[in-house]
Amino acid sequence: MHVRKLVKAGQASHTVSLPKEWIKKNKLKKGDTLFLSEKSDSEIVITPKLKEEKPAQKEITIEVDGKSIGSIQREITSAYVNNYSKIYLAGKSLDESSKKLRDVLHHFVALEVDEQTGSRISAQDLLNLKEISIEKTIRRMDMTLRSIMQDSIRFIGNKNIKESIEQRDDDVNRLYFLLFRLLKSALNDQKIAANFRITNDEILSTWYLTVNIENIADNAKTINSLADKINDRELLKSVYNDIEKAYVDVMKAYYNKDKKIADEIASRRIDIFTNCSKLLIKTPTAGAAEVIENLRAMATNVCNIARIVIDAE
Repeated sequence: MHVRKLVKAGQASHTVSLPKEWIKKNKLKKGDTLFLSEKSDSEIVITPKLKEEKPAQKEITIEVDGKSIGSIQREITSAYVNNYSKIYLAGKSLDESSKKLRDVLHHFVALEVDEQTGSRISAQDLLNLKEISIEKTIRRMDMTLRSIMQDSIRFIGNKNIKESIEQRDDDVNRLYFLLFRLLKSALNDQKIAANFRITNDEILSTWYLTVNIENIADNAKTINSLADKINDRELLKSVYNDIEKAYVDVMKAYYNKDKKIADEIASRRIDIFTNCSKLLIKTPTAGAAEVIENLRAMATNVCNIARIVIDAE
């Protein structure tokens, strides 16, 4: 570590000397331009020159023979969130499951199939991290979930809405994996974090936010498929409405950094759990129990988001 004193230079500026070794290493001389950027309120990064750095190209081959679609999907997910620019699926049995595997690949934002043969599928990652906004992606995820919850309540017990809910849940999943990838990249590379203007603390809380939003979407999908197991639809709708309102309010608290509202929302969980117990008493069946379990999970996830707001510094 080098220690330097700040020296006043003129009426409106100050100077600080730079280590000779650093100047020599970067081949700098008098009159050269340096670039200063704020990393945080108390940190400034000095860069000798701005240059476009191409990200390292990573490739991976996933063998498909003898594996289930679920197992292959998990390997593709791992490659995607770890920023592999080229993903190859290879195997003698590829033809048998190529359509399902292409569908899996299309579940990820900016991952496109660019070549296919009888024994190999090639997928190219077209994502440009500089064109993505974490905040806008969170808002897209949020608005998609709101539409899922609102339609689930409006058409409660209606099987015709099932496909639409599942499609939107897939959209939430796509955005979740995209955000997971962005946040992991920012955690591993300070230049990416600086580009997103996000700190390590914010990375952690943002990841936890997306986990809870994705979980709520999964709960909503399950409830929609099992709502006909509940006898008292009005009470079910009432409980669901309370959760949906709590979710909308907690996201408002999140965007506005309002700890007071977040604390009030966290306290609603007790009443929601009480009403869930009433539902179970009226419909003591296995199907109803699963619905109620998901309602309680939704309320808990909303409470988790409230904690994110409350715990923020």
